[in-house]
Amino acid sequence: MQLFGRAMVLVLVALAVFALPVVAQESVTIPLGEQSGSGQSGTAVLTAMGNQTRVVVTLSNPPAGVAQPAHIHEGTCANLNPKPRYPLQSLMDGRSETVVDVPLTDLLAGQFAINVHKSQQEISTYVACGEIRAQVAPATGAGPHALPGWSIAAALLSGLLFVASGFGLRLVRR
Repeated sequence: MQLFGRAMVLVLVALAVFALPVVAQESVTIPLGEQSGSGQSGTAVLTAMGNQTRVVVTLSNPPAGVAQPAHIHEGTCANLNPKPRYPLQSLMDGRSETVVDVPLTDLLAGQFAINVHKSQQEISTYVACGEIRAQVAPATGAGPHALPGWSIAAALLSGLLFVASGFGLRLVRR
């Protein structure tokens, strides 16, 4: 019986290391639709970083050498609060990367939109916008995910059966 107990401990340790839920690095991709006939569309990839979120915005057809301000606003693309909630780095050559001090879960739970402007001089002209919405599954770059409870139960049962079969074989050999 002592061998069975040791084997069970090993199985449980292995399950704790490999099968239990892991805090995942989640990413979602937000499509940015063209506005104001700009010809610019693209994506914003939001990646969880604990209490912060990395936001990478990429737009097609960028104007050469023009900084395009970008922000996260409360509201929707059709009805934005004009005061930005979280400023983003201005896009240069169609790209920007910013880390904002808000968890991704908060952005997904609220009603927010990412808005890109034509330029600092033409700040009132929006060229692209996308609404931040929760998705069933992360769209890009997702790390490991928490396993559903049934997966853990199945793994535990499999481990128990494996150990029990090995224990049974030892009894038969004696």
